[in-house]
Amino acid sequence: MWDDALKENGQRWKRFCAPFRSVQEGSVMLVTFRCPTVDEGVRTMDPVILEGLEDDVFWNFSKLCAFRSESSYNNPELECIGRKILPKLKGSPLAAKTLGRMLSMDLQTSHWNSILESELWELSQEETDILPALRLSFMYLSFHLKQCFSFCAVYPKDYKFEKVSLAEIWRAEGFVHPQGGAAILSTSLQYFEDLVARSFFQCVGTRYVIHDLMHDMAQKVSEHDCFILRNKSDFDKVPQSVRHLHILPNCDFDDSNLLSLCKFTKLRTLICNKKLGNRTIFVMRQWGTKLLRMCVFSSAFVNQLPDSIGNWKHLWYLVISRICPLKRIPSTFCWLYNLQTLYAKNCKLESLPSDFGKLINLESFGSGGFSYSAGGEMELDSAMGLGQVIRLMKNLNQFHGKLTINNVRVLSTEYAAEFELKNKKYLEELSLMMGSSMMGSSMEGTLEYQNKQVLEVLQPPISVKSLYLEDYASASLPSWFLPHNLPSLKLLTFVCCVSTWEHIISLDVSVSTN
Repeated sequence: MWDDALKENGQRWKRFCAPFRSVQEGSVMLVTFRCPTVDEGVRTMDPVILEGLEDDVFWNFSKLCAFRSESSYNNPELECIGRKILPKLKGSPLAAKTLGRMLSMDLQTSHWNSILESELWELSQEETDILPALRLSFMYLSFHLKQCFSFCAVYPKDYKFEKVSLAEIWRAEGFVHPQGGAAILSTSLQYFEDLVARSFFQCVGTRYVIHDLMHDMAQKVSEHDCFILRNKSDFDKVPQSVRHLHILPNCDFDDSNLLSLCKFTKLRTLICNKKLGNRTIFVMRQWGTKLLRMCVFSSAFVNQLPDSIGNWKHLWYLVISRICPLKRIPSTFCWLYNLQTLYAKNCKLESLPSDFGKLINLESFGSGGFSYSAGGEMELDSAMGLGQVIRLMKNLNQFHGKLTINNVRVLSTEYAAEFELKNKKYLEELSLMMGSSMMGSSMEGTLEYQNKQVLEVLQPPISVKSLYLEDYASASLPSWFLPHNLPSLKLLTFVCCVSTWEHIISLDVSVSTN
């Protein structure tokens, strides 16, 4: 428990305890804490003070962390140095685990001696304070890992991180640099794994947390760059140099306070979990005009995006996390040429601006059940009502990877034309599943005509390398099925199709049939 649980003259704690007052005799509640005020406010007995591990147990644990084994006799020199470091860790398993991982990275006596002789051990501290040990482990990180970890101070204690989301944000902040031919996101994910291996993150289920002492250390090293707004009084404490800001949802301030953020012109990150209400557009319009260095913007609620958002030329990452009435994106949004990630998964966008294709760096996009990932696979089912999705796809011309359209036969020619597949110049694989028909023989001619008409307007771009066609019920192929329209085609697959093979002429491709 933290001391903020005792706010409101202890009423918050009493409300929490209320459901537990009718329990069986003998039930107990165990409370752990670091703040003495918690002890004074909740205890019904004397507290048990937890000491560090006993020396012998602690040494065996430390050896396991540093040598990945309890045996270190094969290197008595390192063992001697390790025993000298041990008292500085105050018996803390967390300090031993973190520092031990750092020692294990380099089993040279020079490396171990440099840690032993570090001046950080001389920092003013309480008898049981292990922060110097954690600070030392941070100082020995490479520069890029220091940047990534210290940024995490912008999140509150006990925040549950999702690996991919945090990796995307690190990339957007410019903390990640290419390594060989690896994709930057892959490198960012590797940074995360490196920090996990050094015990800076701990896995909890499918997510990750930072130990509260580690979080204290992160806040200490980034106190001028990161800040969390919890209440109105915090506005006077924000450092002028702040770059990363987090607004918690239960804050007790209003629009005027939020507008005052415009003076922090070095802001690169703004995470706003507070619902701004009907004045959202007004507040965001001012932010879009004044905060021109924004790289990462995450908001719980946005009912409208202002035209001024087009000023955020450095924006790489935009997320709207909650259910919102946002239905359209202004045309100025298409000025955000650096944007790589756009998530509005709980918003049902009805259309995209005509210039949306100018967002040439966009790699991930999600809205109302529609998701897109560059280099990935997208599957659309026309039997489920594709009106909204088609309108979104129309201007999503930077789509990379594979596109699958199911139940093509139920599309009208007009709807199919709205896909404008020919303009998806980065599309590499296209699968068209026409869908089986329950029509009788008297309707076969009509079905054949409809099949061909729909397929006629679904002409793929010249970039397509693989074309898959299933359940096509026409004896002739569309007019675009000619070599000069499919110059990149390498693989052509027909499954359950009735087709006239003389139409497949001069196509130098691998053809498979079923």
